[in-house]
Amino acid sequence: MSLSNRRMIVLFAFLTAWGLVVTARLIQIQVVRHDHYVMRAARQQERTLSLTPVRGSIRDARGRILAESVNVESIYADPQAVVDWKGTAKLLASVPGLGVSSSELERRLRGRGEFAWIARQVTPEVGTAVRALRLPGIYALEEHRRSYPKGSMAANVLGYVGIDGEGLAGVEYSFDSFVKGRPGKVTLLRDARRGMYLVGGEGTNAAVDGKHVVLTIDEVIQFLAERALRETVDKYRAVGGSVIVMDPNDGAILAMASYPTFDPNHFRQFGPDAWRNRPVQDLYEPGSTLKIVTAAAGLEEQIVTPSQIVDCGPGYIEIANTRIREHDGHQYGLISFEEVMARSSNVGTIRVGLALGQERLYRYLRDFGFGEQTGLTLPGEGTGLLSKTARWSKLSNAVISIGQEIAVTPLQLVRATAIIANGGNTVEPRIVERVVDNEGNTIYEPPRKPSRPVVSEKTAAILNEMLKTVVTRGTGKEAGLVQYAVAGKTGTAQKAVRGGYHPSHTVASFVGYVPADRPRLAILVVVDEPRGAQYGGTVAAPAFRQIAEQALRYLRVEPSLPERQIVLPPVKLAAFSQSESSRETVVPRDAAADSRPSTVPDLRGLDARRAVAEATAAGYMVKTFGSGRVIFQTPAAGDPSSGGKIDLLMSPVQESGT
Repeated sequence: MSLSNRRMIVLFAFLTAWGLVVTARLIQIQVVRHDHYVMRAARQQERTLSLTPVRGSIRDARGRILAESVNVESIYADPQAVVDWKGTAKLLASVPGLGVSSSELERRLRGRGEFAWIARQVTPEVGTAVRALRLPGIYALEEHRRSYPKGSMAANVLGYVGIDGEGLAGVEYSFDSFVKGRPGKVTLLRDARRGMYLVGGEGTNAAVDGKHVVLTIDEVIQFLAERALRETVDKYRAVGGSVIVMDPNDGAILAMASYPTFDPNHFRQFGPDAWRNRPVQDLYEPGSTLKIVTAAAGLEEQIVTPSQIVDCGPGYIEIANTRIREHDGHQYGLISFEEVMARSSNVGTIRVGLALGQERLYRYLRDFGFGEQTGLTLPGEGTGLLSKTARWSKLSNAVISIGQEIAVTPLQLVRATAIIANGGNTVEPRIVERVVDNEGNTIYEPPRKPSRPVVSEKTAAILNEMLKTVVTRGTGKEAGLVQYAVAGKTGTAQKAVRGGYHPSHTVASFVGYVPADRPRLAILVVVDEPRGAQYGGTVAAPAFRQIAEQALRYLRVEPSLPERQIVLPPVKLAAFSQSESSRETVVPRDAAADSRPSTVPDLRGLDARRAVAEATAAGYMVKTFGSGRVIFQTPAAGDPSSGGKIDLLMSPVQESGT
């Protein structure tokens, strides 16, 4: 064999071996490890992001928007496509509203990955400004952000939402499964020619929007409750307070206010004390307001009658070597049980509680709902504290009768009072009316428990008359209304501390219902540690009166005292817009104050500028809440002109007919 032939054979063998190696390698890459390299390529070229759905709105009982989702944009980067890290970071930091420093942006852009968030949930204006820079490797993605157009209104009920769209508190948390919708998927692809671009987000990958929650809360009544509570807490420099307004017939919560409160648009700027929903979560000793239950039990068990004389002695009673006194050192002596309630006698109430005995008193307390949750669809509800009789001391029967050694939530107390208001039957508080879809079809209604009798209708009627005397001539005079009969009870409870009770730290409260003979509203006002005054009749009762009077007018409830009846001006309501923020403006009174007309002008339906102009021209100081047109004013149009102040609740008008 010649040398050339041998060389050809060697070359052929080499090429054959090389071809076999290449073929084997191709088989390994394209067949054996195909999935592995596809995954690596996908990791290098693709990134799947969750496409946030439009979160459903939360509305008040009349359809006005309290929470909604608004369009925002999120800015992201492909660091591998950024040409100049330092220059890009400097230009991005100069965009107003982006809110990220140049040094932080540069750190993110220098990352080794193919994706980095620059800023989440910025306004569309910021997104437009970023896109106008035309920076290589910088992109924008449309998302949604939760917005609360009325600011802090009902914030402790609504709760708040995290940056990724999950409900973290309040109704936002409890009904998250309905409101959040279903996220979609969008894929970010990266290639050498086009850089990074979006695909997907349609068909089965499309986001499914959330449903809408309709509350029982009425925004106007919520406004009235929050304003009265804020003014009362500020006036008495109190630690905080609560207000609940409920329909005692069906349990619908019309207002639930906490103070201090917060703005859920910026909830991180506040703390847990402001986030807390006090009417549902706070526990406190109710004091004399619990005498309603003791009296109801005594009347139902025929232990006492309203006219029966009760020996209240020299102003104290001794139980288990402990002397329990009347408030302010009163010595009532022999008085009727009706007077016991009107004057809030501790001694007289204790005598009824002792006659009931431990077992019966405990049973009635449980029947009225104490020691258990109400079942309201809000997170964190307290159960209260009501020990079983086996753990009662020799003193317990007496002091529990007057609202000590028992802890309740404000919600439990207003529910118990509603039992008397509606004729003796249980009522379950509720704050969510229904959940609806975009067409308004109801897709869910919270179930309601059937009511059951706790005391007879006769007992409720007798106690109703007694509670009316508390207001007409007893400790609750400051809760009285000119046109409506009020039934209620004051409460002043010293706060428990180790070894006894604090001498000056008290909880002042008033609970009642109105009109007393045909109740529409049950209202509880609780003020925690007021200063300068401490009694419920002084601190809390005026706030009750303020809320009740304006709410009854708003609801068009006819006066229950016809001899004082006057003509009420019509109230016209419009639906609230879904995008306006609540704000407060104080307009100073001018020289025309000395020539005010004899009655308050009707400013409803006017825009803010005209309403303020007409009011100030008539000599009034004006405080506005919200923006748009006037939908509610206090004092009402046509009322006698006195005080020189008008509060206006504003709202943008939707021509929806709702």
